[in-house]
Amino acid sequence: MKQPNPDTTATGGVDISTPHVDRSWRDTFVLEQRLADRTGAEIGDALAVVDTHCAESGESAQDAFGDPAAYSRSLVDGTPPRTFRLRPATVVGLVLGLFGLVAVPRAVGAWVKGTQVAVTQGDLVAVGLALVLTMVVALRSGPVLALVRHGWLTFVLPFAVLIALIVPQALLRDTVAEFAWGTVAAVGVLALALQVVLTWADFAEPDQLLDPRQPAPGRTTLQWLTAFIFPFLTLLVLGMDVIFRAVS
Repeated sequence: MKQPNPDTTATGGVDISTPHVDRSWRDTFVLEQRLADRTGAEIGDALAVVDTHCAESGESAQDAFGDPAAYSRSLVDGTPPRTFRLRPATVVGLVLGLFGLVAVPRAVGAWVKGTQVAVTQGDLVAVGLALVLTMVVALRSGPVLALVRHGWLTFVLPFAVLIALIVPQALLRDTVAEFAWGTVAAVGVLALALQVVLTWADFAEPDQLLDPRQPAPGRTTLQWLTAFIFPFLTLLVLGMDVIFRAVS
């Protein structure tokens, strides 16, 4: 008989105790449900049914319900199709966060050197590519997020995107415009602040996984910290730059 799994799942922002469900089965099921745009309450209810059945019967989830992806599809078959979409606030916050992450370190670098912030042809190409990628994710987020089914792609794609953004900036170095570092810094900080506000508001009503057997939980610390991810990354980049200048 399958031994109970004491782990819990944090997918969706809150722990749900499913001690009688194998972790890998559970995580695959939750992923497939999310890709089908099921709500946290719906996913939590389905997990509670699976866990309760396994507890009472002594069967594993695999034996009782079969393949988790197939079982997930069986729950959504016959229901009106839903198309996964990122919230507008999430998309705008992502764009603002990326802009601030690039603008603030470059402004600080120009301040240290006593120069202006130069915008090159490569910068414009990189911005164009970033906007196209953001629109693809925003409009076709379901198919894009479905790529997480392939573990190797989730590892390769970030590096491929990073290279695609860096190469134009390395090759196309002709300056097309220059701005005062103070202006760029102010706009970058404002973009980061707006990103935090938008992301914070987006988490005001998080779609957490809800266990019908437990009281409704509050918002988690991780969700609030996520709102500050771009300011944190900006500080990290600035810190790395300080270390690099100190040792060089």
